[in-house]
Amino acid sequence: MFFNKSNRKNEYNKRLNIFKILSHILILFFAFLLQTTIIPSIPFLNSSPNLLLIIVFTYGLIYGEEVGIITGFVCGLLFDLYFDESFGVYILIYSLLGYLNGILYNFYYGDDITFPMILCIINCFIFNIYIFVIHFLVRGRLVFIFTLFNVIIPNVLFTLIITIMLYKILYDYNMINRLQ
Repeated sequence: MFFNKSNRKNEYNKRLNIFKILSHILILFFAFLLQTTIIPSIPFLNSSPNLLLIIVFTYGLIYGEEVGIITGFVCGLLFDLYFDESFGVYILIYSLLGYLNGILYNFYYGDDITFPMILCIINCFIFNIYIFVIHFLVRGRLVFIFTLFNVIIPNVLFTLIITIMLYKILYDYNMINRLQ
């Protein structure tokens, strides 16, 4: 009788873990669809927020290096498959940012929004400068000041605004999942 209850509990935990993983994949896929299809088609937006970057640094900060790098890899893979460019460009940056934010897991306690906002700004600048170097600087387009003021800063600000709204939702959802 005792063995049977233990098996049921193990089966329940397995199903719960599968549900958690599937829910995280669904969140990533939904954010990817929003970021690549719906948000760019809004006519009054000159820049779009990087939803996947928000998820990568949030998961890294909440769960640690392993989940951060896995989340970054999946997000980078989605972008590398979507864009017809050299494969691995987005995998590298998203995985690296997920890992670096995962290192900060040990230093972050609670649901304070200030630290994630600072991380959002730093991550966005690193991401956008990396993309600038890969896509423009390598091709000889040295218009960094124009890119900084017309692409990078609006992208950072817009991502920061969305992070303010989205971070608390992601944090609460993941804290509930961790307790189960």
